[in-house]
Order: sequence, then C-alpha cells, then structure tokens
Amino acid sequence: MTTDNSQVSDSKTPLLGLAANVSATLFACIALGMLAILVPVQLQSQSFSDTTIGSALSFESVASIIICFLLPSLLKKIGMQLGLLLSTLLRVPSIMLFPYFNDLSVLIGAIFLHGIGCYMLLILLQTWVNAIPLKKNKGLIVALYSTSVSVGLALGPVVIAALKASPDTLTALSEPIVSLSTAVFGKQPLVETVGLYGVATLISLLAVVPLALALPVIPKIKFTGTSTILQSITASKGAMFAIMMAGVSQFGVAAFITLYGIKNGLLLEQSALLLTAFMLGSLILEVPIAWLSDHFDRRYFIIGCAFACMFCAVYLPIAIYTPVNAYVLVFVWGGVIAGIYSVSLALIGETHAKGDQIITANAGYSLMESIGGTLGILCIGVAIEQLGNDGMPYVIMFASIVYFSFALTRFKVE
Repeated sequence: MTTDNSQVSDSKTPLLGLAANVSATLFACIALGMLAILVPVQLQSQSFSDTTIGSALSFESVASIIICFLLPSLLKKIGMQLGLLLSTLLRVPSIMLFPYFNDLSVLIGAIFLHGIGCYMLLILLQTWVNAIPLKKNKGLIVALYSTSVSVGLALGPVVIAALKASPDTLTALSEPIVSLSTAVFGKQPLVETVGLYGVATLISLLAVVPLALALPVIPKIKFTGTSTILQSITASKGAMFAIMMAGVSQFGVAAFITLYGIKNGLLLEQSALLLTAFMLGSLILEVPIAWLSDHFDRRYFIIGCAFACMFCAVYLPIAIYTPVNAYVLVFVWGGVIAGIYSVSLALIGETHAKGDQIITANAGYSLMESIGGTLGILCIGVAIEQLGNDGMPYVIMFASIVYFSFALTRFKVE
C-alpha cells in the first residue's frame, strides 16, 4: 500500500479528515437505519415467510462479503476517491426500487445493490480511519467512527417516527425524489411508505457532501498485493472471530428486533424503538469501553463483552413483555456489541499497522462481520420458522457461547 502524505504536514488535516469521515458515515447509516425498519416491515406486509425474509435480508451481508474480496483489487485499479464515488452510484438509486416493486427477485436485487454500495463506502471509510495519523488513544479514535455508525442506525427509526408525526415535512422532503422515481419507473408506488424511502434516499445522498468538501485530504491509498485477507485473519484470530460473533448479533438484531417486538405484542412504534435503544447503547457505551481498553488488555474486554452479549440474549424473552425492561436490556446489548467492534478494530489496527496490512486487515474485519451477519440472519430466519418467536435470541445466545468458549481457550492469562 502507498499513501500520499503530502497533505498530512498540516496538523489540522487529520482532524479534518476524521470529521469528514465521521459525517459521511453518519448520513449513510441514518439511511441504513431507516431501511432496517422499512424493508422487513414491507416484506412482512407482502406476506413473505420469516425464512424468506431472512434469506432476502441476508443478501445485504452476502454483498458485503463480495465487496470485501473485491476491495483490494478495486483500490489497486481506481483508488480511494473513485471508490467512494462508485459506492454512491450503487447505493443511492437502489433505495427507490423498494416502494415500486413487489417481485421478490427485484427486491433481493435492490437489497444486494444497496449492500454493495453501502459496505463499499463503510469499508473505505474504515480503512481511511485506520490510515489517519493519530496514534494516541487509538481505541478512542476508532470508537468515533464506530459511534457514528451507531448514531446513524439509532437515528433511522427516530427519523421515521418524526416524519410520520409531520406529514407535511415528509411530503416536502420526499416529493422531488418520489416524482422523479415515478417518472423513471413509469408506474405508481406500491407501498404507503414511499415518502420515507424518498427521505432515506436523500439522506444517503447527503453522505457525498462532507466527502466532497474533504476531497483534498482523502488519502490516496493503493494496494500492491503483498498481503492477503487470510493472513490478516489468521494473525488476529481472537479479534477476528469476535467480529464474526458480533456480526451475528448486530445484523440479527437490526433485521429482526422490530418484528420480534411486534410478534410479542408491542406496537410498531414501540418495536421500532427497540432498535433505537440498541443503537443508543452503542452510542453511549461504546466510547467509554473503547477508552478503557486503551489502558488495559483489550482481549479481556472482548471476552467480557461476549459474556454480556450472551446474558442479554438469555433474558430478552423475559424482558420483552415489559417495554421499559426490554429497552434497558437492548440498550446494554447494543453497548457491549459496539464495544466488541471498537476494541477488536483497535486491536487489529495495532497488529496490522504497516503497508498493505491496513487494507487487508480492514477487509478481513469486514469479511468476518459479514460472514457472521449472513449466517446469523439465515439461522435466525429458520429458527423463528421452526422454534417460534424466540429463535432470534436462541441463535445469538449460541453464537456468544461458542465464541466465549473459544476465547477462554485461546487467550493466555499474562
């Protein structure tokens, strides 16, 4: 990997890059948080089974797996800046496919295309964060990026609730995009939530603004091919498998927690707030956990978070009948999962700090998350179909137990 550091001589450049990175991540993830509510509810309203819904949603993580393998060669050919532009061209238009089609193959295609564009953006931004020359408090710096992801996902349901409470604002924001989409597709939208999809498209497009403003400081990262994703994974097995376990929880909760609440008697608004509470936990607890890990052995923070994840999965079926208890539980759950992400990324960044390792390590990180997310969504969909509503916490509990057992046998006490 080569990086043009001509801009780094200005002491403000790293902070400007970090601010642009965090802002772009925030906008993209607000749209992603909205889609995490809109798409599963739309699929359920169209009478698809839980297994079908899980299989369809898993194509988002399948897309992220594919882009993980393509990223190194992509950077070798087009570089960081064009990669960010390409992610926008794939991500933004695909959102408006959802409200105009009810054919499963088209909806899966939209999920896949949005996944390619969205995760290309997030992996590139994550690589950018690890390349920013701010060496002190690495865990805290990484947590700022991860927190922007959590804030965005948490704000998604809040934006939906706010727009539903203000129909005039919803119409004003979405009308241009909805009108354009109606003209392009030559048909009327099929779902009432078309305005919300329009706003999600607009917000996703806003991610381009901070990137354009910070264009001169975007690192010119290129891949030379001296490191592989597999080497990066095997060099940090404890952290990488922690990400895989976290992916099961993160993707599984994001995809199914709203439906889980509805099936257990909560209203749609109450169920949507479960996802908000989960992401707020990520927002509020992630930075303290990451900061503490800067002063202790990061490996044992990961193990502690894995145990807490297991605990939350066990008690969710009990807490769900009292909304306040459920909100508190998923709040803690979101925090410990976010802690695993930040602490693991910081640990990986310390292990793979030079050359092509930065690219392959970040690709490996995202690959393990995506594998965990894909397996988690597929298994949860089948588990709900076969075991009932509690299939989701059962799958996450099992994944946590497996990793917790693995970590205890791999991390030596020093």
